Order: sequence, then structure tokens, then C-alpha cells
Amino acid sequence: IAGEDGKPNFVTELEDSRAIVEAKKFSKFLSGASLFNAGKVETLPWWSDEEAFAPLYNGPSYPATATAQDLVTTPSLIQCSRDENASTVSGSSRYSIERPLVQRSRDYLQRQFDGSYTSADNSDTLDISVKRSIMNQSLQTTTMTTTSVSNTGQSGKKRRGNLVSMRRRSPSMILKEDLISSKSKPIASKQRLRVEPKSHFANERTFIQWISAALLFITFSQLLYILGSSNPAIEGQTAIAGTWMIAMSLFIAVYALVIYYRRVYLMQNGKPYGYADFFGPGLLTFAVISGVALILAFSGEFRFGSTTTSTLIPVSGQCVKRSLSGVPLMELQPSGALVDNEEGLLLVPSLNHIVAFEAALPLEGKNDQQARIVATVPGANMEALEQVGNYIYALSEGTDKKSEIIALEWIDSSLDGVFGGAPSRRLQESHRWKISLQGVEGMALVPEGQLGEGSVAKLLVAGLLMEPSKKGLVEVLSIDAFDQDSFNFAQTKLDNTSKINKKVVAKGLKDEKVGSMQFFEGRLYVLFDNERVIRVFDPKTGLVVQELLLPIAEAGAEQEWEGMRLQRINNGTGTGSGLRGATESRVVLHLALDSPAQVWSLSLQQEEGRWIMPQCAGV
Repeated sequence: IAGEDGKPNFVTELEDSRAIVEAKKFSKFLSGASLFNAGKVETLPWWSDEEAFAPLYNGPSYPATATAQDLVTTPSLIQCSRDENASTVSGSSRYSIERPLVQRSRDYLQRQFDGSYTSADNSDTLDISVKRSIMNQSLQTTTMTTTSVSNTGQSGKKRRGNLVSMRRRSPSMILKEDLISSKSKPIASKQRLRVEPKSHFANERTFIQWISAALLFITFSQLLYILGSSNPAIEGQTAIAGTWMIAMSLFIAVYALVIYYRRVYLMQNGKPYGYADFFGPGLLTFAVISGVALILAFSGEFRFGSTTTSTLIPVSGQCVKRSLSGVPLMELQPSGALVDNEEGLLLVPSLNHIVAFEAALPLEGKNDQQARIVATVPGANMEALEQVGNYIYALSEGTDKKSEIIALEWIDSSLDGVFGGAPSRRLQESHRWKISLQGVEGMALVPEGQLGEGSVAKLLVAGLLMEPSKKGLVEVLSIDAFDQDSFNFAQTKLDNTSKINKKVVAKGLKDEKVGSMQFFEGRLYVLFDNERVIRVFDPKTGLVVQELLLPIAEAGAEQEWEGMRLQRINNGTGTGSGLRGATESRVVLHLALDSPAQVWSLSLQQEEGRWIMPQCAGV
């Protein structure tokens, strides 16, 4: 019956009585032929083992002692009534007419099969007997099905009708022998249905396109990893996003494989439906949108509401670029920084010289003061400065695979003709110690008790050691610790008393090179110049409490920051050490750029215990 609208009433009645059941995608002709000719059909249709058709072909279980008479029942009949002007069909078991089984001889059955008929009595009822094959030769009697044709009339109307009652082929009227024969019949395979080769090729092309999408998400993940490696401040977030993209790619690949084999199964088994995929397109769309959004977010293509720039911009009171007038720029290579609060000077080592600037942030219009050289140390290549007691210790990178720590002290001197005859103070060498660490870059003094309970004051020196590996000799970070009491002016050589675990300091960084170090207000600050980041450590626990991304002073010189120094000053009082948490105070970060030579002073802001770069820093 095509469509669901206007279903005839007799169909509904047949469905309610379970005389007929709904089934899709099957041939009514083949079903009827195989049911009513079980002894002649050699192969049953493929749908004979479907749930809706199984009762028709398999039938119920009967006792072994059941007779042919017992096996024949009439649970339901299809009754057809034909009018002269109309044709109606209705059916239900309550309208069935059951006649006794008629047993006749083979010759009589043959005559009946040839078209003869006899009248059972003088009524209008006519019995027509149809021969039926008997599969089991041991059965001595022939079981007949009876078709009754009755002519009746109705009072008040001249009407001649034919009521034809036909037994529905059901499990209850199939003989035991026929059941055995039906059950032993082979079932046709669905694979005989024609499936175009192009359908399989289309399925394979769809699978390849899904795999291409999975490879696209792997590309997204690699882009996120690259963005994170170039910007340590967001490396942790990009690593999570990249891992999410890889997980999406693996899920899509597995999902595509499942869908591919599912459709192969449907085609091989002749399934007319089940090919539509409603989940996959939504999953793919979500993955693409999330991947593009993550890349745009971490690449900084859209910075909504932000007016930051990519390079440092001089702003009075916020970002101050120090004047380098008064010193030969061709000989200047800043590589460290130190604030001497007693002298009120910012000291910057450069090769064998130490250049002095005004400490704190110069007021507007006072940044034009000349820088001056306050020390010249022959044969030295100074990389860092640290104040220890009354001395200034300079860390010098040696050329004989050994480095030196040089002690300097302030002396009064007159520089007539150079600074207008005004008296000034200079640094003079007092002593040198040789240390075995090579490639020294940074130095910091950690006070007593700051590295743990009962720890003594230590001078930390960071450098690079050459160690063998599978790729040959490679540079690895080494941080040696020297007890402050071990600096004996009667000796010329120092041995480290301990080492700092470099895996804790440089964890997660690709380049371990340290440019500068400082201990400031209970925190250890380590500048990694090649990574463009300052890490802030709690020295007692070894945990990283903050990472500060360094600004860009000039394009192409992003990895040239080699000096840093934090200084707390009191507003309105110029320079001064100040106290942490004191009112009207702020912190200034002094940065020294190696090449091209530049010195900057930035005013930091503090929010929830974390340092924030000023807007003019561009980060």
C-alpha cells in the first residue's frame, strides 16, 4: 500500500488481527510463491529470515505424534465479497468458515484438479477441492484445503454475491512435512543484488577526504606548538590547545574508518537505508572552527580592545630610553646591570668598562645627562655585576676556558678636564679569583636563609658547560654556588661549594642560556635572553611564580637582552632603596641590550602579586 494517508479500513482490521504485518522492501509475489509452493521452490528469498517473516517460514514447534488432521487449523481467513457495483474486502477470524477436511482418492483428486466439481447438497454452497502435494510418502492420506464459494441473496434487493474464503498461509496450517522441507531450504544471499563499483569508489573517496581533514588538524596542532615555543608566556596554553587538536584528528580518523566499514557492510548486504551520516559533518565543523579560533587567538591576529605595539616606545615616567652620549658607541656592548643605591648610580658592564647612569627613572627633560665610564679593567670581559658588602664583584668571561670574579671598590678621584673638574668616584680593582666555570653570563647574591632553613649566603654564578651527546659537544646550563665566606683575599682560586638544579630553573625551555640574575625581595629572577623571558622563582620551594615576557627594543634584536636589575624607589624622593609594600613606592626594571647598545628603564605595575609591563613596552 503506497503512502499512509487514506489507508482502507480492511487493512487496519487485518493489522489489528495480526493477519498481516507491515514489512518494507520485499516482493509480495516471491513471498507468496515461496509460501504456497514450498515443495517446488528450491531457494527461499533472502528476507525469509527477517524478524517479520520468520514465523511464516519457520512455523511453530509441534509434537512428534501430531497428525496431519491436528496440524490443520484455521486461525484466520481472508473473506472477499464482490458486489455487482462495488468491490469490498474485509477480513477477520470471526468471519471464517471452516469445512471438514475432505479426503479423496488420488484419481478423484486428479479430476478435481482438472476442473471438475461436485455439489455437496442442494444448497448454494459449492465445494472445490484442490490437490496439494504431499512431501512425505509415508503419509497415507491426502490433506485438502477447502475453498468455499457461497451464493447468497439478501431480502429486498436482487444481489448476487460471491464469498470466497481462502485460508491464509500461516504456520498453523502448514504440514509438519512441509515445515521440515522449508527449514532445510537454502536462503538466497543479498550479495546477488547489483552494487555498482562506483559506489565502493565513492565510499573510498569519502574516507580519504576524512583522513585529509584529520591531517589538517595535525597541522593546526603543529602551528600552535610553534606559536608556544616562540612565546614562552603562552607556551603552556598552546601546548594544551595543540594536544586538543591532535586528539580531534585521531578521533576523526577512527570515526571515518568506522563509517567506511559500516557503509561497506550496508552495500554488501543490500541495505537500502542507513547511509546518511548526521553526526560527522557537525563534528568536522566544530573541529575546524575551534582550530582556526585557537590559532587566531594565540597568534595575536585579533587583539580586541588592545592598543599595544610590537616595540618599545619611549614614554616619560613609564618607558625611558637612556642617553648614551659621552661614551663611544662602537665600543659599547652592555651585558649586565647593577643599582648602587649609596652612589645613586645604575652601573652597566660593557667589555672591560663599567658605564654609570643615573639610577631610578630620570625626570622629564633630565635624560640628556651624559653617561660616564667609572671603571676600566684591563684584560676583562665583564658580563655581570653584584654588590657584596663594600665591594662590587664583576664576573668576567675568560679566554683560557676559565672565568674570573673581580673585586672592585670605590675610590675618590678628580677628573679635571673630563667632567668640568668636578670630583667624582671611580671603581678600582682590588682582587681576582679564578673559577672553573666557562661561558659565565649571570651572577646573583642570595642572602642567608633564603635557599632553605639554615642556608648560608651564597653567590650564584650561571654559565655554560660543554658536554658530549649523540650530536657531539653541546652547551648545557650550570649554576655554581659559592659561599660568601669562601671569598678569601689571600687566595686566587675559588671552588664551588654546591650547584643549583638546572632542570628546575630551565624546565620546559629549549634554550637554557642565562643572560642575567638577581635576588630581589625574596624572589630569584632569572633572565633567559634567547627565550625572551624572565622567570621568577621562590628560592625556598623552587617553584616558578611568574614569567615576564621581555619587550622588543628593535626588530632583529629580540634575543639580545643580557642585563636586568629591579629597583624599588619612593615616588617624589628620586632614588632610594625603599621598602617592599611601602606607600608611594614603585618598582623600576632596568634592561640592558647587547646589540645594538641600548639601556631602558621601565616602570612596572603590580596586580595581585604579579608584575605587569607598562603599555608602552608592547607586551
